[in-house]
Order: sequence, then C-alpha cells, then structure tokens
Amino acid sequence: MNFSQIEAFYTVASTGSVSEAARQLECNRTKLSMAIKALETDLDTPLFDRTGNHLALSEAGKAILKDCENLLATSARIRQTCAQINGEFSAELWIARDDAIPDSIWQDWAHTLNNRFPATSFNFVLASSGDLANLVETQQVDFAFGVDYERVEDPKLVHQPLGKIRMMSVCSADHPLAQLRRVSDDKLRQYMQALMVYLNEKENPELEPFALKYLGFSSFEFMLNTIQQENAWGVLPEPLIRQKLRDQELAVIKHTYGLTQQDFCMYFSAGMAEEEGMSWLADQISDYLFGF
Repeated sequence: MNFSQIEAFYTVASTGSVSEAARQLECNRTKLSMAIKALETDLDTPLFDRTGNHLALSEAGKAILKDCENLLATSARIRQTCAQINGEFSAELWIARDDAIPDSIWQDWAHTLNNRFPATSFNFVLASSGDLANLVETQQVDFAFGVDYERVEDPKLVHQPLGKIRMMSVCSADHPLAQLRRVSDDKLRQYMQALMVYLNEKENPELEPFALKYLGFSSFEFMLNTIQQENAWGVLPEPLIRQKLRDQELAVIKHTYGLTQQDFCMYFSAGMAEEEGMSWLADQISDYLFGF
C-alpha cells in the first residue's frame, strides 16, 4: 500500500468517476485502475462494487474513506513542513488574469495548482486586460495572464507569449450589422460598442473606442452580456464565445478587422526567479490555446 494507490482510490471515490479522477490526477484511466486493483489486492478486499461501467463504494471502501482522506491531508502537511524548513516555502502568490479564457477553465487550473503545490497559496484577481502589465510593474501582483494589447518594450517587465488568441468583432445574430454582406467603418460607428476599459494612465490605442456611442467594461464577460442584451457590438476572444457562435446566438461582423490575432501573455518582473507553479500554469495555458 502506498500514497499513490490511496490517492487513486480517494479521488475515484470522491468524484464517482474513473475518467474524472484520471483528469484531476493527470494520468490515464488504465494506470488509475491498476493502482486501485493493487490496493485491493494488498488489502485483500474489494473497495468498489462494479456493475458494468458503474462504480459504487463497497462497505469496506466506505469504512476506510475517511482514514484515506486523513492520510492524504497528513502527507500534504508533512510535505509543506519540510518545504518550509528547506526554505522552499512561498507564503503566497498574487495572480491577475483577464477573462479571455472561460472561468470554468481557470477554476480547474486553480484547484490543480492548489493540489500540486501545497506549499504555496495562490490568490487570483480578475482585472482588465489593459491593466495587467501595470499591475505587475507596480508590484500589486506577482504574475499576470491575459491578452497583450500594449506591445511596449519595458526593461522592468517580461511579456512572455503563451500562444495566439483570435479576437472577433461580433454582434447578436439578429443585429442589423449581422445582416450586411460588408460593413464599412462609417456603418460600424453608428451602432453602440461594448469595449474594454482600463485604469492605468498609459495610453493604449488598441483599446480606444471606435463607435460614437459606447459602454466600457473591465471584463469580456460583461461586454458579452451587453452585446446580447443592449444591441451592441464588440471585440471578444474566441474561447469565450465559440459555443455561442456555433449556436448562432452571435455573428462575426464582416468588417476589415472582424478577425484579428493577439498574443496571450504571462507578465512578470524582469529578473524574477522561475516559479514552478507558474511554469506549470503557463504550460497549461499554451496547451489550451493550441486547440484554437
């Protein structure tokens, strides 16, 4: 019996699904099933009642579940204590992000970070894309992730591209702009725009309003709501709206700049030592964006 087997059993029991447990533990289902089988063999008792593809805890599994949870919690505390003694403990990291990538994806990453790096506390704050670089530069946060509109060389700040993100000029499917075969600049200016706003004092031409009338928000999600409810148009990231485009709730505006690409970056101060958790997160984001 080892901690990998106990972790496999506890995660499957908690999620009720081998597939979900394998996703959370980042291993394949076969390896997970073998670990549970090995634990059952070692304990000489079945921990699950199996009916086809359905898994349910056996009486023995129910009896040891709490003890397994306690063992895993104790293991995490031991690792954290040793990390503190060895000087590896980072009290906390502050991370700013925009909402170009859906909240559900960020929640999964945050939970996994917490489990993989128990010696570090992670604080996530939502911010406008236009404020991310400034938040790092002014040391209000340690790292930031989001759409990079600035493209300004700053020796104090590192903009590390993690992938390209497609930005789309969209409106609701029944909006007058959606019916046009070609949309001119003048026509686009006539309709209300939902746009990204920011607080830092540096000018950012990429985020200047285009329409004569507009509503500004620090969140892509709020922009999306306005586009759908207020008969507006705006430029939104593909990961946030892909399903709504497929469902034909939104339409891409046939304008010269209807489709553009921006870098999605990780921001951090120049000279900062590599942080293992943030390197892991950067890899996850790169893999995610590759699918787009």
